[in-house]
Amino acid sequence: MIFTLVPHEYTLTVWPEVAEMLQKAAKTTGGRFDKMNILDELMARTIELWIIYEDNTPVAAITTRVVWYKEFKALSIDWVGGTQMKDWLDEVMSTLKKYAQDNGCTRLEGRGRAGWKRVLSRYGWKPDYVSYELELGDE
Repeated sequence: MIFTLVPHEYTLTVWPEVAEMLQKAAKTTGGRFDKMNILDELMARTIELWIIYEDNTPVAAITTRVVWYKEFKALSIDWVGGTQMKDWLDEVMSTLKKYAQDNGCTRLEGRGRAGWKRVLSRYGWKPDYVSYELELGDE
C-alpha cells in the first residue's frame, strides 16, 4: 500500500481515478457538495488530494486543508472516499498526524456521518459538536 500526497500539477491527471470515490463521499452532504465542487477546490489549491494505492490501483482518496484559527492551526480532513479502510487507516492516521505537525498544526479535525465516531475513537478522536438541520418544504 502507498499513501501519497498528489502534487497540485497532477490533479487533473489522477482525477478520473478518484472522482467517483469522492462523489460517494459528497453524496452524504444532502446536495451541499458534489465531485465538481471538490475538483474546483483542488484546482484553486485550497485543498490537497491524497491517494491510497494498492498494487498501483487507487483504492481510496482523501482531501485535506490547513485551517488557521485565532489560537491554533488545524489540518482538516474534508473528504474521504474509497474502500479497504481497515487496510490503510493506521498508516493514513500516522502520516496525516506527522504532516499536520510538520505544517505547524496542533490539531486534526474533520466532519462526517455518525459512524465515523466508532472508527476514529480508537485513535483518540472525540466528537466536538453535532449539527442539526430542518428541511423546509411545502407545508
